[in-house]
Amino acid sequence: MITSKFFNMGQVVTTRSINDLMAAEQKFAIEVTVALQRFAVKDWGDMNTEDKQTNEDALNYPDDLYVMGAYNTSKGRIWIITNRISETPGDNATTICFTDER
Repeated sequence: MITSKFFNMGQVVTTRSINDLMAAEQKFAIEVTVALQRFAVKDWGDMNTEDKQTNEDALNYPDDLYVMGAYNTSKGRIWIITNRISETPGDNATTICFTDER
């Protein structure tokens, strides 16, 4: 479990395609790692102002969290999404995926 300074990211997972490309290409793996580091400190990436504010507002409800960030990489845009995954408040997961996997 990864807990950032600002919010509970829970377990971090990737889709199979993200994982496979990270294993095959070091540049992409670094880009994903940097994007995750940015996300962890509330840098929501390439999101519009309204969506960034929605994320900030969501942080006021940590037991029912849903936040996302968008980041450009050499393999296209990726999304990083943290949301509650069970009925237990604070049971979160963070998923890294491509736009078409969202």
